[in-house]
Amino acid sequence: METSPSRVKVRILEEDYTILGETDPSAILDLAKMVDERCRELQASLPSASKTRIAILCALNIADELHQSRNLNEGSESYNPLMEEKTKKLISLLEEGIIGDIYP
Repeated sequence: METSPSRVKVRILEEDYTILGETDPSAILDLAKMVDERCRELQASLPSASKTRIAILCALNIADELHQSRNLNEGSESYNPLMEEKTKKLISLLEEGIIGDIYP
């Protein structure tokens, strides 16, 4: 049974975004909260940086953590390709939602 996409409103760095996704809305809210917290940490250490620069640095930091996690987990019994695929899908949904807000 397919689920229809839901719209979830999130706020990151004082900007509102509508995320369209088939993922559980609470998971999207949790991800947005994590991204907002990470962006705020970077913003505090780089107060003159633009929001775009902060967002890119945040994305690179999260991508680096994912990459390191993959490298650690690929050789272990706890590696879960399904979890990796779900993570990629959530990131893609967030990107699509953000781009959708930029280019209506």
